[in-house]
Amino acid sequence: MLNGLYARVQNQLAQLRNERGATAIEYGLLAALIAAVIIAVVAFLGENLVAVFEFIADEIGDAL
Repeated sequence: MLNGLYARVQNQLAQLRNERGATAIEYGLLAALIAAVIIAVVAFLGENLVAVFEFIADEIGDAL
């Protein structure tokens, strides 16, 4: 009876370990995807933002 219980506990622990590894990989992939999106948005909007800030700085400079 104890051997069967021990085997069941070992089986459940093995399944938990496998799920934790898969979850860690999923979180890693999700973080990589979010980082890629952030980089793409910054690259796409970066030049426009620089132009906006330069325009604002020029306008402030002209006003003073």
